Amino acid sequence: MTRLTGPRCGVVTGLLAAGVLLTACSGPAATPSPTLAGGESTPEPTTCPAFVEPGCSSLPVAAVSPSPATPPPATAGPTPASLAGFQTASVTFVSPQDGWVLGTVGSSLALARTQDGGTTWTSVPPPPTGLFFEPASVGVSGIRFADQQDGWALSSGGGAAPIDGLETAAGLVYAVYFGPAGFEIASSPVASDAWTVSPTAVPTGAGAGPSAQLVIQGSAGWLIGNDRTVVGGASLQSGAWGSWTPLCTTVGGGAVLAVSSSEDLFAACDQGIWGGDPTVEERAYTSTDGGASFSELAAVLPAPCNALASSSPSVAAAGCGSDLVATFNGGGNWSTVYAGAANTDIAYAGFTTSNQGVVITGPGTLLMTYDGGHTWAAVDI
Repeated sequence: MTRLTGPRCGVVTGLLAAGVLLTACSGPAATPSPTLAGGESTPEPTTCPAFVEPGCSSLPVAAVSPSPATPPPATAGPTPASLAGFQTASVTFVSPQDGWVLGTVGSSLALARTQDGGTTWTSVPPPPTGLFFEPASVGVSGIRFADQQDGWALSSGGGAAPIDGLETAAGLVYAVYFGPAGFEIASSPVASDAWTVSPTAVPTGAGAGPSAQLVIQGSAGWLIGNDRTVVGGASLQSGAWGSWTPLCTTVGGGAVLAVSSSEDLFAACDQGIWGGDPTVEERAYTSTDGGASFSELAAVLPAPCNALASSSPSVAAAGCGSDLVATFNGGGNWSTVYAGAANTDIAYAGFTTSNQGVVITGPGTLLMTYDGGHTWAAVDI
């Protein structure tokens, strides 16, 4: 990751084949680097082989530039693009007011920021690359910010270990990437490149398109691996990742998760698509014990779901096909809250607060809610 800090916008202090660490140059000064639990200083990362062994303290290295004692002059980044025709690929909010969207304007990568909750957006310099949109392309596929200062653009292609998911919470950033052991997990304090790789990994299956979903809530987290069907999982408890047997491993389809607390989870599973359960349908589940067990809900979801978000144990929104459906009674029933155009899919859903949420629906439209998910409207960027 390219590490940039607020006072030195554009200065490279470390280059790893994981992603691009950005800074919101218009935000406040960077906060001091956090320390590990117990007050110990964060250890400096060591250089690892081209493919990281579990326990090594850095991600796979493409080329490493050591942090200079005196930073060189900042280099100019790409000129911010006009926002006309902006197509959203990824969105991240660190507060109800502060958010960023990554996408394209024409064929160029673009980045925009809001500081008023999505009412107005300002073009800011994007990473100096393109948008990753297919296996043969090279670029970034998503964006995540931990605060007003520290953010990451997820790189893919070009021989780097592709990042499949990245989330932040409680002063730490977690990345899941495809490595030699399958889906591997690394973490670092948000203000440094001190990455540590967990010895716990999730193997992939025999399908053609393995993918992983990473969900973090405070000090708890879950990783679920899909490869046509659910192939494995891991959970974060007491600061360490361990093996976790997720739900729906035998029903013949994939699954998505959403969490509203360290104990309360929603899940949606495709059943019967690749064998397993003889009935082809989309089922929803809830857990109140941190994923140790799940209860199947009576109401069936209308179509396979690619996105799921939850703001409380009673409220969840699911992107199922082109439509967004929501429950406000813990999954007792689901109703359509946004009807998308035919032949489109909802790619992402998330809640920033109990009232405010975001959805990305094709082709590249950002939706937001300000009333807890009851109504959603397209945002003009």
